[in-house]
Amino acid sequence: MTQFDETELKKHVKDKDTWLRFIYLVAFGIVFYVSIYVTFLVSVFQFLAKLFSGSCFDGLSEFGYNLATYQSQVTRFLTFASDEKPFPFAAFPTKKD
Repeated sequence: MTQFDETELKKHVKDKDTWLRFIYLVAFGIVFYVSIYVTFLVSVFQFLAKLFSGSCFDGLSEFGYNLATYQSQVTRFLTFASDEKPFPFAAFPTKKD
């Protein structure tokens, strides 16, 4: 490794924005993990509604759509495909018909 490479490496390692991004990655990773359980609970509740009433709840279906969109936003942020931080730094996604 040359002196230039070591200097560049030190600069990157000391970059506060990179470490802040790491904190966001951990936080949003936890949020994403919890959102998977919420998705499962919504799915079970919708199944039971369909089973006993013959139809699903529209509001819960819309929430499921919005939650899936949110999970997509979180995934894009976690994988560095986007620098836009999802909710709560932006509005929670809403279904646009």
